[in-house]
Amino acid sequence: MNIFRLLTFRRAFIHVSLASLDDLPSLELPSDSTIYMLDLLEGEQLTEDLITQLDGLRGAGLRFAVEPARYGSSPTALALYQRLDYLVLDFAAPNTRALFPLLEQLPQRYPQLRWLARNINTAEELALCRHAKNNDRFALFHGSYLSVAQQKVSQKEGANQGRVLEIMRLLRANAPTAEVEAQFKLDSVLLFKLLRFVNSPVNGLSRKIQTIEDGLMLLGRNALFKWLSLLLFTSESDSGATLSLLEKSLIRAHFMEELGIVRGNKLEAEHLFLTGMFSLLGDLLNMPLSEALEPLDLPFMISDALLHDKGLFAAPLQLAKACEQDDSDSITRLAASMEVDIGQVNSVYMEAVVWAQEVLSESEVQSNVDSV
Repeated sequence: MNIFRLLTFRRAFIHVSLASLDDLPSLELPSDSTIYMLDLLEGEQLTEDLITQLDGLRGAGLRFAVEPARYGSSPTALALYQRLDYLVLDFAAPNTRALFPLLEQLPQRYPQLRWLARNINTAEELALCRHAKNNDRFALFHGSYLSVAQQKVSQKEGANQGRVLEIMRLLRANAPTAEVEAQFKLDSVLLFKLLRFVNSPVNGLSRKIQTIEDGLMLLGRNALFKWLSLLLFTSESDSGATLSLLEKSLIRAHFMEELGIVRGNKLEAEHLFLTGMFSLLGDLLNMPLSEALEPLDLPFMISDALLHDKGLFAAPLQLAKACEQDDSDSITRLAASMEVDIGQVNSVYMEAVVWAQEVLSESEVQSNVDSV
């Protein structure tokens, strides 16, 4: 499946034993995006020879990380930390609390190190990372809680999102162009973003568009509706939750759309895209999903799947969620019920993940491997 395409926009932390260090250069994985997690297996110990070996590998461009809770603060361990690129705080590990005293010491002693916070599943765990002393050292985050909106939407963001929802409602209702244009004119920033998007090279228009009417005519209402779906998740929030929600929604949308194409129904595929795209809208807007969907007046098949987990689109949505959670039993069962081959499910899901990252990288939402 060429999984390492994902490393264009993400980092891979690959667990390796000390005994396998000699084999790493031959793997030829992208050095900017691959970090090797050093795991001490039973019987292995830190030695001066290991430190020398790491110096050589790092000189060749390889990057390394460890969980300090597993290594402690011995002189050899401290020498090891000095040669690393990342330290890892794993909230699911049984010995995590042993690391808390080191959270005060290590950032001061090794200011060049950055931290990965892993398996963040509660607000308290995220708060520990975001509000701890020297919290700017936490550069990468992982865990189920990250895809839950953690802050109430500000009035400014709420107003912008409300405007986007109203325009989407008008498009769904096939309202006159003048009504759609009037809503854009009430928000100069939104109007600027639309014209910039319409005139971007990706749309391949032969002339520059300067009015909403021309943009709607040349771009089409369906394409505009999809763009607004993406824009709905755009936020100035620095929590990372919005970006995570957007990426997950895009993956679900494209995955479900491709499943519809496999089944040979273009209209069904378009509706499946919307089902996946709006499945996390309630989390984004911090309100019940039924309230978030109300302005959009979506087709019954979409709302039935989203609100009641019933109907024709329920199984594809369940399959998308099962893929997210790596639930093999559910994937097998749902794929069989939809008469889709497991290999095809894997391939389509991988393509959806890559597609979502490409969309984010090309949009106004940055997905930079060094800054996110």
